[in-house]
Amino acid sequence: MPQSSINFTICLHTDNIGGYNMKMKTNQRALILLVIMFIGFIITLFPQNTPIITILQSGFEAGVVGGFSDWFAVVALFRYPLGIPIPHTALLPRNRKRITEGLVSIVENNLLNKSSIINKVHELEVVKKILNICKKIICSKQGIEAGMYVIKRVIEHIPIEKVSLSLLKLIQKYLNTLDSKNFLEKLIGIFLRNNYEEKILDNSLIKLEEIVKQDKVKNELGNIVFNSINKLKISGIMQYSLNTVLNVLGKDKVGKIAQDLVVVILKDLKKHDNTSRITLLELIQSNIRNISNNEEVIQKIDEYKMRLGSNVELNNFTIKILDELKNIILGYVKEDYIRNNILPMLSNLIDNISEDIDLINKLEQQIQERVSGYINSNHENIGRLVRDNIERLDTETLIKLIEERVGDDLQWIRINGAICGFCVGLVLGIIRVL
Repeated sequence: MPQSSINFTICLHTDNIGGYNMKMKTNQRALILLVIMFIGFIITLFPQNTPIITILQSGFEAGVVGGFSDWFAVVALFRYPLGIPIPHTALLPRNRKRITEGLVSIVENNLLNKSSIINKVHELEVVKKILNICKKIICSKQGIEAGMYVIKRVIEHIPIEKVSLSLLKLIQKYLNTLDSKNFLEKLIGIFLRNNYEEKILDNSLIKLEEIVKQDKVKNELGNIVFNSINKLKISGIMQYSLNTVLNVLGKDKVGKIAQDLVVVILKDLKKHDNTSRITLLELIQSNIRNISNNEEVIQKIDEYKMRLGSNVELNNFTIKILDELKNIILGYVKEDYIRNNILPMLSNLIDNISEDIDLINKLEQQIQERVSGYINSNHENIGRLVRDNIERLDTETLIKLIEERVGDDLQWIRINGAICGFCVGLVLGIIRVL
């Protein structure tokens, strides 16, 4: 076996030396191949110049030249070959600024230019995708659980006291903008137009009739009649006659008569054409209308408006209402209720939006305009980001980073150069022999 083949075999099988399965680096392979070419060239110098030796010598010679030249070219990209400052070498360190600006220009103007980004955004159909994602999320078990958790946490952490105080201040602020007299006149007008005074009177008469028909009221009416007759200042004969009649009838009978009399009066007042009822309603309406002209009442309303925000009782009442409302809402935040009531409503809402082509187009247009405007005003930040990231690295780190990414491919240039040179050398050697 020739010496060169032995060397090549030994070098290629060093992967398993000492029981370690070590992967040979590409630059080591390139160096080994260059050494093989050089050793082959030296070996072929001494034997007799037979045609075979001449051809091999020419191949090894060209392989050495090709391998060494490509080594020089690869090294010259990143540093000075052998540390010698040869002109037009160490291209990356010497031209770092130009390379950086070139990369920034490529990214800004070619890879991520404004028009390409904007066109891509226009092709995305963002609204439809967002709606589909939302529908999938809300219909999933995880989405329901997450929604329940978020809703409960939000409701539980609502500061009821602050909300109540803010609500009262908001109401107070609004009421302070209103003129109390005009506001009161409007309320009275609404009250009278809707005949609330008549409805209140009817309900009062019904309630009074129920009360008057009770037995204890009948007894009380009998006592009232007896006491009233005794207090009357009339002549002795008349007083004696009344007392005699009352004693004969008794308190129970007198109370029954008085009770029936009051019930009859109340029933008459329920009739809409009853003169007493009409007179009573006119009196009530007149008194209600006069309330807006009562300066004392208006002053009381103004004072109440001023104290509304600091009214402790009203604040406590509002807190109680809000707290009850919070508990009611929390009671509805259950999986079954959400799945059977809330989810169908949300799903239908999403479906309706998805089917509304005009709305979708308007939303898409709004999103595209906003995104396009943002891209136009911030596109240079892409180049700035690339520039800042590159400038943040020192030269050695940048070279190391590039070598880690493309170093193997660059070293294969050396290997291919040596092999290609060897082959070309063989061809030239054959031509020389011929």
